[in-house]
Amino acid sequence: MLLMNAVPRRAANRSRSTRTAAWAFALGTRLAAPLLGFVAASAPASASAAAAEPAAKKILAVHVEGPDAGSVRGDIEAALPDRIVVATTKEFSAALRKAGQSKPLGAAMTNTKQRDRLVPRVQQAASIIGAGAVLVGIVQKARGETRVHLVWVNAEDDATPVDAAVSLKGSEDERRKAIAAAISSAVETYAPPPPPEPADTAAPPPAETKPKVEEEPAARVRHQAGSSIVSAEVGFEIGGRVFTYSDGISGNLRRYDVYGAPVAAVGVEVFPAAMTTVPVLRDLGLSLGYARAFGLQSATEGGEPVDTVYQRITAALKYRIPLSRPTGPVIGVLGGVRWQTFEIDAPGALGSQVANVDYLAIRAGVDGWIPIGPVAAILGFEWLEPLTTGAVYERFSGAKVHGITAAAGLAVRFETGLQIRLTGHYDRFFSDFDPVLGDAFVAGGALDQFFGVRLGLAYMD
Repeated sequence: MLLMNAVPRRAANRSRSTRTAAWAFALGTRLAAPLLGFVAASAPASASAAAAEPAAKKILAVHVEGPDAGSVRGDIEAALPDRIVVATTKEFSAALRKAGQSKPLGAAMTNTKQRDRLVPRVQQAASIIGAGAVLVGIVQKARGETRVHLVWVNAEDDATPVDAAVSLKGSEDERRKAIAAAISSAVETYAPPPPPEPADTAAPPPAETKPKVEEEPAARVRHQAGSSIVSAEVGFEIGGRVFTYSDGISGNLRRYDVYGAPVAAVGVEVFPAAMTTVPVLRDLGLSLGYARAFGLQSATEGGEPVDTVYQRITAALKYRIPLSRPTGPVIGVLGGVRWQTFEIDAPGALGSQVANVDYLAIRAGVDGWIPIGPVAAILGFEWLEPLTTGAVYERFSGAKVHGITAAAGLAVRFETGLQIRLTGHYDRFFSDFDPVLGDAFVAGGALDQFFGVRLGLAYMD
């Protein structure tokens, strides 16, 4: 009976132990499930974050010795990709000294057997500054050609992926391409490019549609050449004229010259549509000018005074081109007419010999206004094609007359729009004659030059 009762009692004890273990396992599973789920959920995210990090940049020491080492080092650095950081020359040289290499590496680095004693010091220097490799360049001259012997030394092993001499002849671009070709394989092994970023397949969010707001035109800036409505000038000029013949044969040809003639001058430019923003129209204007000498008299060789009239009238249609509206330089293109006369009221036979002219010419040209702080440079050039020329040219057969005029000056500008201008001009009419037998006046041509310097007071609105 004792034996028979003993068996059920052990069985009963085993059953209670099993139930207790099962209950503990179930409880532990329930408690651990949330923690395991969090770990499982966070693991892919951590892996993705690690995969998304770009590859760290590698540090490379570049050491160059020999003639023009600095220029060659620049060529080497230009051939390296951005993912490689180059240690400074000073930093690596100090590391070499700490590694026990106080002298230059020299030509021994170009010899496989001799460089074995130098490589450990180069590797130690690289480790001191945290570089994974060193690219040594020894510049040499051989048979009249300059070349650099490149040796790549890894800090962690004895491999030498680059051991080659590269010619330095040719242009800068050719040198850098040759160096890049020699080290490209080692560079890709040492610092491979980072993996491409995953393509973003999500559709971009729709662009926000904002109501279109029409921009208001900028207000006109006063007192500037690029936006002025009116520009007017009154000035006093000291002028002169020289008329000469070339290849003169007949004895009745008279030279004429006068200097220091006082001349009053006025000029105005108007751009009627400058207040608007209409393209082309706002920069289209009219240019007018008038000048006349006063108190001018000529004199014969005997000293007898002779009344003289000198005047010029100009009119043109002008289109201005502001290069940087409204305060920048302005180029003007113009076309119009110019009437310039010089009449000497000489008596008797002298009246048939003096250089009286009456130029009515078509004019076309360009001018410029170049602001330089409170000052502006004034430039101008025109081609003149006379329609009428005057009495002096009527004496010659086959007269062909052309002309040019040029001007240059400075304008001192004030904030009120007032300006003080100092300008000079030069007018040149040149002609060719085609004399025939029996002509009373015989010459190859003539040159008529007018010039003047004007001091003026101007206003620009």
